[in-house]
Amino acid sequence: MLGWFRENRRPLPFRETADPYRVWVSEVMLQQTRVEAMTARYRDFVARFPDVRALAAASEDAVLAAWAGLGYYGRARSLHRAARLVAAAGGFPQDLEGFRALPGVGEYTAAAVRSIAAGERVAAVDGNVRRVVARLFAVPGIPGRREFERRVRGRAEALLAAAEAPPGEWNQALMELGALRCAPASPRCADCPAAGECRARALGATDRFPERAPRRAPVSVRLAQGLVLDAGGRMLVFRRRETPLRGLYELPGGECRGEEPSAAALVREARARYGVSLKPGEALPSFRHAVMERRITVLTLEADLAGPVPSESGGREARWVLPEAVSSLPGGSILRKTAALRRAGHPGSGGAPAAPEAGGAVDTLPAVRRPPFPP
Repeated sequence: MLGWFRENRRPLPFRETADPYRVWVSEVMLQQTRVEAMTARYRDFVARFPDVRALAAASEDAVLAAWAGLGYYGRARSLHRAARLVAAAGGFPQDLEGFRALPGVGEYTAAAVRSIAAGERVAAVDGNVRRVVARLFAVPGIPGRREFERRVRGRAEALLAAAEAPPGEWNQALMELGALRCAPASPRCADCPAAGECRARALGATDRFPERAPRRAPVSVRLAQGLVLDAGGRMLVFRRRETPLRGLYELPGGECRGEEPSAAALVREARARYGVSLKPGEALPSFRHAVMERRITVLTLEADLAGPVPSESGGREARWVLPEAVSSLPGGSILRKTAALRRAGHPGSGGAPAAPEAGGAVDTLPAVRRPPFPP
């Protein structure tokens, strides 16, 4: 197993160090995110915040902007809060329980960081390890259920106790085996170093371990949003105050009710949520976005302001931002996709946006003294 890992391990940037900060950041990013999707963001993040003190000193907006594209933004907020606690304490906790007590740190993250960065002998059981162990020992049950988790953890701890290897290396070997060989579907058993010891393979039942929980049916959602531009080509965006996506910027709008026309939904939601009156215009090309079981069709309408933007915007901060400057704000994937659509010069957009006015790419409101939309 260890020989296989040393020969086949992927050259990932977060494996080049035992720095607890960088290991911790990588493990948080890898929650609910594929390695291929997070690697570049990890490099950018640690370049911007090279140590825990730099992360602690940053604003939440800066952290969320650097996290944009990874999703599940509660991870970034917890990471930021924990960094401030670590910096205030003068360093990372020196044991598993102390690390486990940090905001957003669960059993797996604490075990991964402590085993890799500090050599603490504790089994780190993530989704890959859970699948490998369930197949090796034909552990019945559904991941997440108490009895299944108890059995898998017991087996993982026994393997670690018997392994003549540093705990961090052994944990990573099991994770890598799950990622590269023991895949959820069509595992590569012929190339697996543990194939001869795998009970699920001997039973011809690798597809039955671990058992799968019933999937929730997908939910179709239509989201109407308004693209309001000022004379300089800036988009009007608002900061959300409610979950999900709390603290991120978005275009005004909201979900359509049933078969409600997108224009009607835009007017209603913009007024209710942001205190702003809009006059919908031409529709932009729609696009799709998926979040867990939600299948979202995003319907974007160009819109004029039918009245001033309240300075408090219903308790939400409002800004004007150029499409090419969206990355400077904490915003979700839908905002970035819409900005890209605008930059590409979609049908009806009038092509590329006008040159920005003096004052920079992002302005806070009240900016209503500037003509809010070209006459």
